[in-house]
Amino acid sequence: MIGLLWAAGCGTGDSDQVVIAMMPKLTNIDYFDACHKGAKKAADELNVTLIYDGPTTPSGEEQNKYMDTWIRRGVDAICIAPNQPKRIQPFVEKAQAAGIKVLTWDSDAPDSGRQYMVNQIDDQVLGESLMDEIARQMNEEGEWAIAIASLDAANLNTWKDYAIARAKEKYPKLELVETVVTDENIDTAKQKVGTLLNAYPKLKGIIAFDSNSVPGAAEAIKRAGKVGQVALTGNSTPGKMRPYIKEGVLESFFLWDPRALGELTVRVAKAVVEGRQLKEGDEIAGYGNLRFSPRDETTIILSDPIRFTAENIDEYDFGF
Repeated sequence: MIGLLWAAGCGTGDSDQVVIAMMPKLTNIDYFDACHKGAKKAADELNVTLIYDGPTTPSGEEQNKYMDTWIRRGVDAICIAPNQPKRIQPFVEKAQAAGIKVLTWDSDAPDSGRQYMVNQIDDQVLGESLMDEIARQMNEEGEWAIAIASLDAANLNTWKDYAIARAKEKYPKLELVETVVTDENIDTAKQKVGTLLNAYPKLKGIIAFDSNSVPGAAEAIKRAGKVGQVALTGNSTPGKMRPYIKEGVLESFFLWDPRALGELTVRVAKAVVEGRQLKEGDEIAGYGNLRFSPRDETTIILSDPIRFTAENIDEYDFGF
């Protein structure tokens, strides 16, 4: 498959077009499909050749194979959402030695040497918002648990760490009892959260940190007959969560527009290929003025998180 990437991904772009290779954590899930739509929109408007591809499972090893192929092909920029941030540094260095710009997006590898990170939200804001949300629904006391796709993904675990720190700081009567790893899979999340509910009959809340763990956890709560007894929040997509929100399985979840994340990533990559050194307030055509993290001058922030509820979920259509 990887040998076919160039032919399959590039289309019939002119040889002097900028070529941007963009890799999600994995393909064929609605969140990253939506990111692809935004990336393609930007590429079409900027007359950029876009390759959007990656592994079908969240594998760091497979991602590195794609990066190696793209380096040998001589693309102008590589944008990667790394599954295993600590493993990409040799490939970042190899790309940069070949004159290829490297950015991260969706999930960071801050020690890899990448030039910029295009982040969907401010990590601290999201982590603390999730904790405040579940604490409120639990009346600030009782047992809670975490469901998370991976313990390697930098973005998910950064949000998790901020949430845990917030709990320690503000909610002393909350007790974190377990963390379950769901492998970015709804069925795995459903099974593991079901086991969790049996193991902790006094459990009052769950934060699920990725788009598949939230619906998996919601289904487990529903099947266990614990709607209204176990609160749930997290990050997921409107299409998956609309029925659960409408049925009252959970009160809220958070996200951003993933199409906009894909679009901004391509626009930033094009600017970097053109040699721009980006800073707070710089204007990016088709997007507006850039906002950077207050804690890292190389991390660009897309937007504030959106809190989805039964009252507003029908106002949003991200195409999935």
